[in-house]
Amino acid sequence: MKNFVFILLFCITNSYALTQVLEFDKLEMRYDQGHYRSVYRKARQLLDNPQYDFSYLPAYYLAISKLQLAQNDWWYKHHKYAVIDAKRTLLELQKTAEGQQLLLAHQYEMSALKSDLQQWFADLKIEGEKSKIDLLKSGLVKSVLVEVFEDVPDVNELQQDEIVIENKKELSSSDINKNKDVSEPREKILKRSEELLGVPYRWAGTTPSGFDCSGFTSYLMETELNKKLDRRALDQYNSAKKIKRKQVKPGDFIFFDNGSGISHVGIVFSTNNDSIQMIHASTSVGISIVDIYQSSYWKQRVAGFGTYIDD
Repeated sequence: MKNFVFILLFCITNSYALTQVLEFDKLEMRYDQGHYRSVYRKARQLLDNPQYDFSYLPAYYLAISKLQLAQNDWWYKHHKYAVIDAKRTLLELQKTAEGQQLLLAHQYEMSALKSDLQQWFADLKIEGEKSKIDLLKSGLVKSVLVEVFEDVPDVNELQQDEIVIENKKELSSSDINKNKDVSEPREKILKRSEELLGVPYRWAGTTPSGFDCSGFTSYLMETELNKKLDRRALDQYNSAKKIKRKQVKPGDFIFFDNGSGISHVGIVFSTNNDSIQMIHASTSVGISIVDIYQSSYWKQRVAGFGTYIDD
């Protein structure tokens, strides 16, 4: 009889645990797909349910979804303490062995979030002292990056997708696009961008001493084609002529959305092998080339394509 009771309890317990794991899997899947509002709501529901008190996972996903959603101005305005709360949660996780294991197991998510926050901070610096709320956000984001994400590896260190070309003979714009119909304006953009490979990333940077993403694209357009662009990636997205994926050519722009709006921009360097290689200002390695569809980070964030070149 005792053995029967034990077996019955064992089966019930394992069935119950499986159900919990499925709920956690749903959180991870929704977050990976960029459904941050859904993750935020579901994580709050799980935290309110005592059955899930055995795990830090709902608190973790609530914290990182807050940091993603806070990058949207409207959401931040209605959740002013979200960044502070998320920072507190993640710091608390770092203090426990279980929390440290959880963060290590989700290292890729954390490194990708770090990249998103770095770009957000750069955008806040570009906007300048427009209002007190901008300054508040800027200070908060910087504190989160320093106190929470300082030891989190950059996303490119984990997946090694970035290609910094040190030997110019190894790959040139003329070689990589030799079978493409590239006009003179596009060739000028590609040639100059190649010359800038290896230039370090710098928040709000607009010169060859250091670039951020939109500083790099606006610099190339102004110096090579005498076209002055707005500084923010979002503004460049709004002003560019939208094109479809099959129309993309080297020299066009590619825009990215981290789930809270346009957050990054790069220039199409090549369309070899039915893929897209982008040259951009990476927060971790500076001006570099990455194959969009070989990168799990970039391919799921593609928001669209645009151009400023008529040909």
